[in-house]
Amino acid sequence: MFFAERRRRREQELVEKDRWRVARKLVDEDVTVLGEQVAELHVDTLADELGPDASDHYRRALELYDQATHLLAASRTADDVTAVEQVVTDARYHRAAVIALRDGEPLPERRDPCFFNPQHGPSMRDVEWSPPGGTPRVIPVCASDARRLAAGEEPLVRMVRIGDRWVPWHLAGGIEGAIDAGAQLARQPGHGVHGQQNLAQAYLNQTTGGADGAGGLHTG
Repeated sequence: MFFAERRRRREQELVEKDRWRVARKLVDEDVTVLGEQVAELHVDTLADELGPDASDHYRRALELYDQATHLLAASRTADDVTAVEQVVTDARYHRAAVIALRDGEPLPERRDPCFFNPQHGPSMRDVEWSPPGGTPRVIPVCASDARRLAAGEEPLVRMVRIGDRWVPWHLAGGIEGAIDAGAQLARQPGHGVHGQQNLAQAYLNQTTGGADGAGGLHTG
């Protein structure tokens, strides 16, 4: 009984370690992109006289980026990492606020992230969209993707790796879904490429919920 309990605890520790590794890789990408966006914002605003409100939002974006970097480096669990995602989301909002104020536009609302890629920042409007072979639904999107869809173009979709496959963000079930799927695949011993493919496809079948492609939709 003692050894069985010890083995069970060890297996759970390994599962949590895999979840942390997957989560850290995903959010590290988000933090890296955020750093690039904040750096670009600095260059884009060098020639502009930012007012006090815009300057305050710019300062908050910088502070939150630094906070996200430190929190990610100090993380030890998947929950630690997913908490960083909210900090990144707040930083994205303040970046969007600087751009809006610089351009003389109203402040953006605090809305859900862009459906196709949260790295685009907060969504700006809701639009009707149909996945291939699916039924229409209303989704929150950033201004750039809204313009692309209105022009009949494809949105810029974030792809995340599930096993050996690249999956659109909106089919991965958000960060929690991607973490759980990636950790599950990481814990499959000796399956090789074909086993990974089968498991990844089973996961996709579960999350897509059939032809509609609505499964795993997290917009909150």
